[in-house]
Amino acid sequence: MRATLIRLAMAIYPAPIRDRYGAELTDLLAHSTRPWRDIADVGRSALTEQAATWTWTRTRPQLRRMAWLAAAPLGFGLTAVTLAVCALMIATTYAKDGGYDVSPAVLSVPIALSVLAVCGAIVALALPMPQQHHLVAPALTVPASLTVGILAIANLPIAGDMLGETRSATLLSALCWCAAMLTLGAAITVLIRRGRTRIAVTVLVVGGLATLELTTVLYAIAARLVAADWVSLFSVWPLSQGIADPPWVSADALKGLPAMLAMCTTFALTLVTASAVHQRKAGLSQIAEPAAGSRYPQARGSRLT
Repeated sequence: MRATLIRLAMAIYPAPIRDRYGAELTDLLAHSTRPWRDIADVGRSALTEQAATWTWTRTRPQLRRMAWLAAAPLGFGLTAVTLAVCALMIATTYAKDGGYDVSPAVLSVPIALSVLAVCGAIVALALPMPQQHHLVAPALTVPASLTVGILAIANLPIAGDMLGETRSATLLSALCWCAAMLTLGAAITVLIRRGRTRIAVTVLVVGGLATLELTTVLYAIAARLVAADWVSLFSVWPLSQGIADPPWVSADALKGLPAMLAMCTTFALTLVTASAVHQRKAGLSQIAEPAAGSRYPQARGSRLT
């Protein structure tokens, strides 16, 4: 725990200061008689130094990127709705022409396929982004910006009603989703930087699915609180009963929130993972260049002698 906090405090420092004084400060903190106070002081100084390096010239591009990220959920939602409407029209037309009854279960299939299609497009869009745009701390800025966008949609007159029936439940679910994404993003970034890519992919898949299930349950709990009836409260958890349709909340109350969170989860985790991979490759290339440069003078010297 102590070593982790020391690494975190040192990581906050700007790179020039960290490269020059990092080893000395780390050694002092490791042998300090009052480690927690000293780590807090070092962390506060690191934040001060980091803030001093930011100017309006550096801040303006990041603010633009964060505004773009905040607008991304609206773009995802409009794209998914457009595809879903087109798919529903086609499915309804073919079903009626074939003489089949159009049930809600049948109509849910093209809606799910539309969301999956948008998720696939999101992956293709997010993978090259770290090479084209430099995002500062994507594990932090991406989930926070997306959450702002989701909450903005939830407060719109018509779009908010389409997103979720209960706005307080939408707020709770979105904030819990943000906390889960921040945790997953930090874990995935650390694992990839340490070269544990397979474990990072496992955390991405399992953590993403668990986050979607948990946020749905939290929405259901907040949408209709159960007083002194803990049996029905915990009956939400069994997967055999279907988390998306708990026994004491209507499935219509969830509306478009699960689809929106699924698309935002895909975007956030893909972008954070791609950024971590890009940073790792950049770090390895920087390590390899000095090594190659150190061999070159030796080889030239051997030829001269």
